[in-house]
Amino acid sequence: MSEQSNQSADKIYNIGSIGEATFIQNVDGRKLPRHLTTPPFNSELFIGRTQLLADIESDYQQKKRLLVLVNGEGGIGKTTLAAKYWYAHENRYRHLAWLYSDTGIGAALVTLREKLGVAFVSDDSPDTQVRRIVEAISNLDAPCLLVFDNANNESDLKSHYALLHRLSNCHILLTSRVRKVADMKVRAVPPLSEAEVLQLFRSHYSALNEDELPLLQDILRAVGYNTLVTEILAKNMAAFNRFTLRYSLADLLRDLQEKGLLALKNKAVQVVYGSDSLREAEPTDIIAAMYDLAALDETERSLLSNLAVLPAENIPYELLVTLLAANAEELEKPLDSLETKGWIEYHKADNSFKISPVIQEVSKAKNAERLLDDCRILVNTLMTGLDEDKRHQDNYQQGAVFARLGEAVIFSIPTPHRDLGVLCQNIGELYRDTGNLNLMMQAYQKMQEIQTALYDAEPDNADFKHGLAVSYQFLGHAWTMLGDLTQGLAYFEKAIKMFKEHHEAFPQNVDFKSGLAILYEKLGSTYSALGDLQQALRYFEDYNRLKRELHEAFPQNVEFKNGLAVSHQFLGNTLVAIGNLKQALKYYEEYSRLEKELHVAFPQRVDFKNGLAVSYEKIGNTHSELGDLQQALKYFEIYSRLENELYKSIPQNVDFKNGLAISYSKLGSTLFELGDLRQALTYFEESNRLGKELFEVFPQNVGFKNNLAISHQFLGNTHSALGNLQQALAYFEDYSRLEKELYEAFPQNVDFKNGLAASYSKLGETDSALGDLQQALRYFEESNRLGKELHEAFPENVGFKNGLAISYSKLGETHSALGDLQQGLTYFEQFSELTKELHEAFPKNVGFKNGLAASYYKLAEVSIAKGDKQQAKAWFLQAEVLWQELVRAAPQYVQFQRFLGMVQEVLAGLE
Repeated sequence: MSEQSNQSADKIYNIGSIGEATFIQNVDGRKLPRHLTTPPFNSELFIGRTQLLADIESDYQQKKRLLVLVNGEGGIGKTTLAAKYWYAHENRYRHLAWLYSDTGIGAALVTLREKLGVAFVSDDSPDTQVRRIVEAISNLDAPCLLVFDNANNESDLKSHYALLHRLSNCHILLTSRVRKVADMKVRAVPPLSEAEVLQLFRSHYSALNEDELPLLQDILRAVGYNTLVTEILAKNMAAFNRFTLRYSLADLLRDLQEKGLLALKNKAVQVVYGSDSLREAEPTDIIAAMYDLAALDETERSLLSNLAVLPAENIPYELLVTLLAANAEELEKPLDSLETKGWIEYHKADNSFKISPVIQEVSKAKNAERLLDDCRILVNTLMTGLDEDKRHQDNYQQGAVFARLGEAVIFSIPTPHRDLGVLCQNIGELYRDTGNLNLMMQAYQKMQEIQTALYDAEPDNADFKHGLAVSYQFLGHAWTMLGDLTQGLAYFEKAIKMFKEHHEAFPQNVDFKSGLAILYEKLGSTYSALGDLQQALRYFEDYNRLKRELHEAFPQNVEFKNGLAVSHQFLGNTLVAIGNLKQALKYYEEYSRLEKELHVAFPQRVDFKNGLAVSYEKIGNTHSELGDLQQALKYFEIYSRLENELYKSIPQNVDFKNGLAISYSKLGSTLFELGDLRQALTYFEESNRLGKELFEVFPQNVGFKNNLAISHQFLGNTHSALGNLQQALAYFEDYSRLEKELYEAFPQNVDFKNGLAASYSKLGETDSALGDLQQALRYFEESNRLGKELHEAFPENVGFKNGLAISYSKLGETHSALGDLQQGLTYFEQFSELTKELHEAFPKNVGFKNGLAASYYKLAEVSIAKGDKQQAKAWFLQAEVLWQELVRAAPQYVQFQRFLGMVQEVLAGLE
């Protein structure tokens, strides 16, 4: 009002008081109270908002603004701030009104009818009624304070914007989730700082202990430092633990992580929220009431569903367009609307959007039944983006993002669906590729949970039964990768039972038959790792048989032909382990023939070219085992050439780069055996360089890290042979450090534990060569300790048993060198006992036979040192017999000939 109007008003009204109520009294007897409504609740706690309070006062008093919008998410403290302004400046205003505006600003204004003495006529429209109230307020003496609490309807705010501006005698304060209305001044209420929110929590839960602070910090971060949620969680804790500790912060954090904010353990608490009085309700009900999704249109609500199942973090606009396969212009409207209405935040700096954890939980709960339908495009985008042929594009960069986002999605959508199961599978496969075995297992377990729910709901649905069987297959593979072969075998057997039933019920269904074949391969690989090579061979033969039947029935199906080729590889691998190298070579040659045909027919298929490359590696390995190193070198050169071509054609494919690194190590190992140490060193250095590059780009890929570790071993071996013992020691230390890191990160992975044991053995050998026998002994003892643990945990694993045998040999050599011949003899006897058991179990395995011969030779050496030439001669003769058999069986294996010549020379000296 103008100064003249104010002077006129002073003549009409005078201030008096009746009891505690203050009135401005009209001369004709009508009374207008100063408080046109009940005053708001005045909280005793007011933390961290002092500056905001001062800023609002400055907006009104110094900047002469009429309207101020206090903005923030639900429960952040907007109402408390507005109430504090009321009480801090109450005496400044002639009239004050606190209006709850959930149903709209106009409806809130109409509630002042009686206090203002405004009369409506029967045909007054709602707009006319509001206009009459506004006229009455305009005639009040200035200044007045109007607070509109929870004015969250954007369109309502816009429609009343001009009307509110006409109330020039009022300061108008609005609390709202809406972020902007025209040029209205906005004061945003941010979350409290960590220190402030800790103070708030402690004020309601005084039993908080200092040692619980780390847990509490995790809890508060999980709820986005929301003020109201912090308050009710603290009150909930106090209610539960009033007399004794029944619900700890650890329990609360676990429930938040596993169940979500709206599924916590509840006890009724008292709050003032959403009403003008103290009320009692359970925390989850209070939180759920904070947001009303009915205020959103279908497009907005659907988009909110998608944001709710994604992580509560900044998600770039371009990524949202990709994920939702949306037209950018069509997406902008609901994004802008949700941001303006306060449901999501927009960050201009990186052009991203973020949903708060509280809104996320409320949205997921209230949209639970429609989440799957709302998010179908998102699920499909993630699922297809993580397909086998796409997930490792761009060096897994997009795949890694999709997997992390996909994790949030699969754990957020409660409705089981086939596509969610496939998404779980694809996420697990990405983590398998990149070496994060724990996240891989988590994804496969979720896959099984989804497939089980689908199968339980429709047990006669063949597709659902098939999906459940596949989930068992992937879980079995995960357990074997984590080193628990027994658990893996159990899942494979559950899967194969279902696949057999499927195949018998639908013998013409090639998918079921192909799936059964894959299960035979998994079982074969597991039994092979457990040391049961005969059982493994039977499963690989079944695998080969089914793949052959599929190929013969569908000769034009290149995938079946490729599967048949790969089945020959597994047969060859098993026969190598058994010791039947010549038969293994035939299988590898058949593997190579089929892969060559596929590569010639489909030169653009890099997987067929890679299969051909691997077949040459297998043939080269076999020739190497047979002692024909020159022939092996030829195959390794072809293998390396193909891998080099693959890598150059698709440099971002890390599998091809890793294959090239392995090919260099094969070339190096062969040249090492041929005595060309300098050339071998060159290849080992190149393999190490590629391994470092892979590990630096993908430090989370444990396979790359393990390969890098092994490359250090090869470099150490070569420098040791060249006489550079200090340089060798440095490489072996790097080898051991990496293996130790792998083992500590994945203690359940037996391959990493075995690698660590091998690294200790190499360190021991080098210290022994340097003359530090005591240090060597410590490393050999540690290698032996790990070897014992592996053998005891997996007694059927022949590799671990052989490793333990070798560790006894090293201990025997070291104790003998230290002069403790009796202790040396004891260890050599243990070495001989284990190698004898291995040879008797696998008589065709040339490695085990060679190990037994070596044990006899060691026993003979100790006998000579003790002066017992007769016993020594007996041991030497047994060693001679075995090496004679090996030379006859593998005449091209120069190492066996060398050993035979060595023992015969010693025997000649004993005559």
